Amino acid sequence: MTEAVTETRKRSRGRDIALRIFGLILVAAVLWLLFTRLVSWSEVAAAMADLDWGDWAWLVAVSAIRIAVEPLLLMAATPGLRWPKALPGFLAPAAAASVVPGPSDLAARYAMFRSWGYSGAQTSASVILVFLYTTFAKVALPVVAALLFLAFGRSNAQLETLAVIAAGVLIGAVFLIFLLLRSEKTARRLGHAVGVAAKRVASWFRIRTPETLAADLADRAVHFRDRTGDVVRTRTHLAAGAAALAQAGLFAILLVSVRAVGIRSGDLDWVSVFAAFALVQLLTSVPITPSGLGVAEAAYVAVLTAGSSTEFAGQVAAAAIIYRLFSWVLLVPLGAVAWLWWSRTRTRSSADMREAKS
Repeated sequence: MTEAVTETRKRSRGRDIALRIFGLILVAAVLWLLFTRLVSWSEVAAAMADLDWGDWAWLVAVSAIRIAVEPLLLMAATPGLRWPKALPGFLAPAAAASVVPGPSDLAARYAMFRSWGYSGAQTSASVILVFLYTTFAKVALPVVAALLFLAFGRSNAQLETLAVIAAGVLIGAVFLIFLLLRSEKTARRLGHAVGVAAKRVASWFRIRTPETLAADLADRAVHFRDRTGDVVRTRTHLAAGAAALAQAGLFAILLVSVRAVGIRSGDLDWVSVFAAFALVQLLTSVPITPSGLGVAEAAYVAVLTAGSSTEFAGQVAAAAIIYRLFSWVLLVPLGAVAWLWWSRTRTRSSADMREAKS
């Protein structure tokens, strides 16, 4: 048994290393194509050099507002959590996820939440709900973008098709969650049905699955219902609003970045920028590279210059880089500071408890 577990861990570690190497290669390839085929470094440097103190002040201001509203989702998904703890609870895990692709933020979040008195079940529920509401918000963005296009009398077949698919996914997901929360019996049946379907699909591709997959998924469906049911029933409106605010904060940073590099609304209005934001947010939902590094920048240049000349390609690339600096890179040092603050407060709290016992 021990040898089998060791072998499984080695394979998992090997897959993680392979994925990270693949991610680095992909980042290098995308950035090479971006700055050798689409734009030049000199154009990007010139656009960034034109920024004045007012532009930087606006970027700092909208970034500060975005960081301030991000913890609201964590608070909505975690009853009893207050903003002074939710802020480092967002920053430190976000910094980990920004550097390493995959669920690298989980260890940090679990450690912090457990030190604040939350059980493993409560922490797991919070993590699941934040992920779900964030994903739902990203999937909803193309729908909002398509509605904006219609409101302003525009038409984009690709965006409309994507919006219809996204709307279908959202409706299906909400219906599944409704079934999960309806009753324990329904949740168990649904989990079992998903397990049976997954085993059948896996067999088509000759992928081995555990014999107990259907039963395991049935149990997990019940656990999901038990852990998240109360929060979903009573705090969905708060979580949905917080997730929308988080996406609005990110879009504000992108829009200010676009305007800061000199692209006026007559050349690229906010509705087109929002459509690009919606598409890239959905594209980078799967963390192939850390926070979509390389992929997001190339996608913004491709989408924002689509259907027009590449006259603004250098400015768009500069805007994408500035946006990533304030929406992603900035979180790394702030997250490190948040982690150090938590480490010191935890150490001090543990020392106080030992003194009180003695």
